[in-house]
Parts: sequence; C-alpha cells; structure tokens
Amino acid sequence: MRRGVGIVLGLGLAAYLAALGYIVLNMNRSTLQQADVALVLGSRVYHGQRLNPCLVGRVEEGVEVVRRGWARWLVVSGGLDRETGTVEAQAMAQIARSRGLNPERIVLEPSARSTYQNLRFTQQIMEERGWNTVVIVSEPFHLPRAALMARRLGLEFALAPSPHCPQNLPAFLREPLVLLYYALRGFRE
Repeated sequence: MRRGVGIVLGLGLAAYLAALGYIVLNMNRSTLQQADVALVLGSRVYHGQRLNPCLVGRVEEGVEVVRRGWARWLVVSGGLDRETGTVEAQAMAQIARSRGLNPERIVLEPSARSTYQNLRFTQQIMEERGWNTVVIVSEPFHLPRAALMARRLGLEFALAPSPHCPQNLPAFLREPLVLLYYALRGFRE
C-alpha cells in the first residue's frame, strides 16, 4: 500500500515539475506583432485594500500595446468578483482610462470567469466586429496556458507579457496544477 502511494505521489510530483518547467521555459516569450486588438486577461481587482498591482501591470502593458500601435483596440475581459462585487472589466477599463487611453478604444467583456472564457468571449466579440488577430496580455507565467487555449480555439494571436508581479507568487506556484487540470480537459472549459 505504501509503495503504491509513493508511486502516485512521485508521478504527481513529476507531472507538477514537468508543467512548471514548461511554464518557466515559455513564460517570458513576447511574440508581439501587429494585431487588431490587445486582450488583457482578468484578475482579482483588489489585493487587500488596494488595487491589485498585478492587474494594474497587465492593464498598463495592454495600454502600451495600443499606444505603440501594435493594436487599435483594447479588450478588457473579466467578470464579477463575488467577494467585492466589482466587475473586473469595468475596473480594468477605469485603469486604462486613467493611463490616458481614449475610452472609445476600450471594449469591455464583463462576463468571463476563467482564462478560457476570457479568450472564448473575446473571440465572439472579435467575430462580431470583424477582427481577426489578438495580442494576449497577462503575467508571464499565465501566458503559456493562455497560448495553449488560444491555439485550441483557433485564434490568430501574439503574446505580450506584463511585468512580473511579486504579489502573485501563490498564483505562480498554483499555475502548474491549473495547467495540468486544463491539459486533462483538452484546454477547454
């Protein structure tokens, strides 16, 4: 019995380390290129009593992608945070406006509650508006999984990692488990 448990734990650890290695090898790759839209993936709005600096960093990177002309539109995607009652997309749009982005260039997707939904719901907006290409913006460790999902959805995409955010260390350590979970589900919801 102990041996069986040891084997299962060993295999689980090996899978975790393999997923972590994949993330580390792929997390800082910017593939920035011209696209119709920059998509900022949602995240918790508050960290304690302050705006989440990780989310602010994501939005600032998305604003820069638009400001430098890599994309014409900024889509901010994220639904209701049940703890605070805040809609992530609305908070992100406010951050983008406060950084000087023209509100007419900001498109809100306020329903997504997961990375898959961020991508899928934005894909629907893109189809409705005739947009074909997207730059996905998120923290470096999050982009490898987002890229696998975007590929699965058939999106034509590039990646723009936002700055590293020390406050997100727990999410970084959890990401290999999330990656494995989605891999088992075929990178679908």
